[in-house]
Amino acid sequence: MSISRLPLEVQVGIRDHWDRADAPVQIARSAVRELLGIDVVIEIAWDLLILDLDEDYSDKSIFVFSIAKQVQTFLDVLRDILDSEISTEWTHTLLERASGGLRLFIGTSKKKEPSIFWSTKRVGFDVNLPKGMMPSPIEMQPLFKVRLLDCFDDPQAPLDEWANLCMDTIDDNSVATAPCQSLDVLPDISILPRPDDLLLKPPYHLAVYGGGNLIVEVQCSHSPTLELLADYLEKWCKVNHQDVRHPPAVEIKLHQSSFGIGLTYDRLTLSVEGRNPNFLVSPMIVLSFVEGVLGYKSVSVDGTAWIFRRDVGLRKGR
Repeated sequence: MSISRLPLEVQVGIRDHWDRADAPVQIARSAVRELLGIDVVIEIAWDLLILDLDEDYSDKSIFVFSIAKQVQTFLDVLRDILDSEISTEWTHTLLERASGGLRLFIGTSKKKEPSIFWSTKRVGFDVNLPKGMMPSPIEMQPLFKVRLLDCFDDPQAPLDEWANLCMDTIDDNSVATAPCQSLDVLPDISILPRPDDLLLKPPYHLAVYGGGNLIVEVQCSHSPTLELLADYLEKWCKVNHQDVRHPPAVEIKLHQSSFGIGLTYDRLTLSVEGRNPNFLVSPMIVLSFVEGVLGYKSVSVDGTAWIFRRDVGLRKGR
């Protein structure tokens, strides 16, 4: 399909947000080209993209802007990796495989998360943007980064397949999942796994703090534990009918970890501050879930703090 046959709003968007030399996505492309010292070409089939994402963009005037913003985010993350001294070996691998020119093929993913693969045949990155309305750049940056850094490695399970990281499927050659040993010498930082990989390996540590009636905080080294707990509480949380918006009685919020590359969480807060005073929050449901459902073992109790530990890995049921 030629551009002239696309919806008028899409044609205008291509002109204003994609083709212009001063468009943010083109500025980001030029920055990557200068760092690599080779040409960077973006190949995008607008007709196929709009066919895949048509139902997600009833307002076609924001379609191209959204796509351009995601591609710009990808390029910004790629530039950050190239700028990082830690990723020197990765950069050398990219230059070797690119063979004098880098191509980006923009498509859509079958999931609501992006996917990135290196195509040996086409000599470039297959960048598949997520289904649905595009997430914010802040959400996309860690996802792009972890997929870029992994794209030259052997195929690995996606992040949501943490279920496979159990003790009987551990790769003996993997530092991230090697059996815990007593070390006489501190390991070299270059061979240590990323925090988001390291924390998927037991033992898992969990702490619950809740001294009052307004807020409970759960801290845990195992992100999937917090995600499951949050999903369970959100499912069964009552609604505040005294508020015309009918919000949940308790604000249940996951907090992103400050460490690692992928999107992981290390805190969960339950709060009723500023809500219906008839609703209070107690740590009891959390304690029952942690011990009774997830099998964490109590380590210590100190007034308003409960500390737990689990030494056996958790995995999702099939």
